[in-house]
Amino acid sequence: MVEGLSHSAYEEEEGEEEIPPSSLASRNTLRYIILGLLGTRPMTGYDIKQAFDRAIASYWNAGSSQIYTTLKSLRHEGLVEVEVIEQKSRPNRKLYRLTPRGQAELDRWLSEPIPERFTKDEFLTKLFFCGETSDATALQHLLQHRESLLRQLQHMEWARQQYANRPTRRPRLLEYQMLVREYKEAVLRAGLEVTERAIARLKQRLSDNS
Repeated sequence: MVEGLSHSAYEEEEGEEEIPPSSLASRNTLRYIILGLLGTRPMTGYDIKQAFDRAIASYWNAGSSQIYTTLKSLRHEGLVEVEVIEQKSRPNRKLYRLTPRGQAELDRWLSEPIPERFTKDEFLTKLFFCGETSDATALQHLLQHRESLLRQLQHMEWARQQYANRPTRRPRLLEYQMLVREYKEAVLRAGLEVTERAIARLKQRLSDNS
């Protein structure tokens, strides 16, 4: 059964300027990731979380609470609908799917120009100021960063083995998903190369000064 949907009302409060829905939506990429996932097939909240962990975590992550909060918002706006699948021996499942309005919103987002990216990176920000601390401290940050890069590369390799040769009914979708993984892997390997050089340089300097 498909539960009824209600459209969100963006009502202007007296004395306050109304923020257009499109401006609000543009600030939340997570909603479009979920719309994109539901564009491939109907999913439960659990399915969506699994998709994040298996395929998207290397460049975007979200916790279960964020996912369910966003699904609730999307449903309230009429962009998704939910079908409750009754199960006798297990809790009922909620299967989410795009509405025509949701598909139109996804299409609109996909056709938008991509804004310039200015990402916040705590590692690089801290590294920027490591000239104000000891080389030993900087080395520890670099070693930890190397471990993080290696873990991400390991995940990318796992994803390639899982998805590169699997049968698919949507080859163009898989083509672009693999392109994203290829791009991300190249970025990670470039970062690892720079990190390895910095680690070697600091280890040599610490050895020379000991």
